[in-house]
Amino acid sequence: MKYSRRDLSLLLPALAATAVTGRAQSGSGKQAAAPAADGVEKLPVMKTKAWLYKDIPDTINGKNKSKRMFTAKTHTGFKIESHMSDIAPGEVNHPPHQHLREEMMFIRIGTMELTIAGKPYRLGPGDVGVIGSNEMHNAKNVGDIRAEYFIVNIGRDDI
Repeated sequence: MKYSRRDLSLLLPALAATAVTGRAQSGSGKQAAAPAADGVEKLPVMKTKAWLYKDIPDTINGKNKSKRMFTAKTHTGFKIESHMSDIAPGEVNHPPHQHLREEMMFIRIGTMELTIAGKPYRLGPGDVGVIGSNEMHNAKNVGDIRAEYFIVNIGRDDI
């Protein structure tokens, strides 16, 4: 699965539109639940800034590490979050799970097998995997060196 920067630039507006329309009403005609008190409304609006990898502390989880890059909202009110994960050979990032928001996984180093809805995608340096809303997913380092990747997600799970 190869994506160009142009492909990604076309994808971001589609993700944003999905977040707006995805949960406006449920199929039963009931209104969607009101946002939680600690929802996106309390997040800072993202401003132009650089987040330096070397300055962000590691969080250790067994053999794996992560860095929380940022959590904010866009000027249009969408929650946007990014983190980096460093996964040991043979380890998984987390148990399979799903959530409302969409995610993109950008591989920096190593080889990860991203499994989405039971289908495996083998990703290496420079590759991108896109995880749709509410799709069961997780990833495993299938290489023989540590794998590093960045996650960028947009949307909210509090509605």
